[in-house]
Amino acid sequence: MKHTFKLTVLSAMLCTNAFADPVYLPPGSNLTYGSSSNNQSIMSSVANPAAAAAILSREDSQYRSSIISIGGGYEFGKIDDLYKTIDSTKSKLAAQTVDTATLTTTAAIANYLNTNLVTPVNTVMSALQQDGNASAYFAGHVPLTPFVVSKKGWGGSFVLDANVSAIANMSFVADHVATINAGDAAVATALSTGTYTPAANDSTLLVKAAVVEEVGLGYSRPVLNRENGDLTAGVRVKYYQVKLASNAQRLINSSGSKNTFNASQTYTSNSGMGLDVGALWTNKRYRAGAWVANLNKPSFKYNANDLTGYTSAGVISQLNTAATYEMKPQLQLEGAAYSESQNWVVNGGLDANAVKDPVGRDFQWATLSAAYATNSWWIPGARIGYRSNRAGSKLSYLTGGLTLFKALSLDIAYGLDSVTVDGKSAPRSFMANLGVQMTF
Repeated sequence: MKHTFKLTVLSAMLCTNAFADPVYLPPGSNLTYGSSSNNQSIMSSVANPAAAAAILSREDSQYRSSIISIGGGYEFGKIDDLYKTIDSTKSKLAAQTVDTATLTTTAAIANYLNTNLVTPVNTVMSALQQDGNASAYFAGHVPLTPFVVSKKGWGGSFVLDANVSAIANMSFVADHVATINAGDAAVATALSTGTYTPAANDSTLLVKAAVVEEVGLGYSRPVLNRENGDLTAGVRVKYYQVKLASNAQRLINSSGSKNTFNASQTYTSNSGMGLDVGALWTNKRYRAGAWVANLNKPSFKYNANDLTGYTSAGVISQLNTAATYEMKPQLQLEGAAYSESQNWVVNGGLDANAVKDPVGRDFQWATLSAAYATNSWWIPGARIGYRSNRAGSKLSYLTGGLTLFKALSLDIAYGLDSVTVDGKSAPRSFMANLGVQMTF
């Protein structure tokens, strides 16, 4: 089953409907806290499946719900003015004017073209292959989810969650230009016409996109009670509806790299199930836990790229790889230390292994944060932190957030690396989340 969407339209739809919990955009205040469990944010209940039941050590019952949770962000590779660089490379692969008054032999023309076309274009294409990528993403939860019910009479806590996320990523696949020799027929033609036309080139802009819808139901309960702490365990079952798109377009045929990135995509629909399990030890002064996401490794298929007319074996091979998106299991570790009042907290989190997102980028988060978690309606809660991707882009962020009236939260992650975009310096990556929750 196939669906056609445009990313810009999809983002507008998401802003009025629902959003998600993707690995590349931690939801709500988890952007600052990391995935560490805490009682201040309902979003910690969509991290460790064992987290929700920890409240039962202090209360007989509690109901919590998210009114709204939305977020978004972007990421660029290390190429300044990416779109202009790509479009300039396309121009250089088109017909080249040759000054035959100065270049009077085929050897002179070949040498000129190697110096002014082949070498600089190949250098730029190598950089684009390595770092010429751009991503945009949007995410959040269906209103009123996650919805958490914790009751001692039920023996534990139930968490119902429904969310959706969207991401698009453009990357560059290079077909390097061969060294030009004086015996090429095109060189002889250039000598007589003053114009050199390069051979067909398979350098490609590859846009991969995904829309992931998820419905999850989790249950957690205390399994061990001691004077110095409580152990809770949890499990979460998730149903995924995943729409994937892969669109390869030759650079020389593109209408501009930015247009290619923003173009409509045709999505192939897949479905599958996921399973998370976790455990959490809770003490008055600290917490420590671990969980595994997607223990059963659900996988989803991309559509095949249309490679009609391609001749480069290397480019064809690259475009035919990664035809499957597999949600590999990821072990996540968390810990937190509290003041005696539990208002002050230091959180740490670590992904023990890297996993890929739907468009093939690697993520392995490490986080550290400190927060003042208020119980007052009038005194705001505040948090500051640092997060780093130990895989893939290796980008690092300063993070920060505020909670107002015990309900409204705003968190941002500001990338520490910069890049030039349309002539202006900007962080290579930026993320922001907004959320409203209630407890009753």
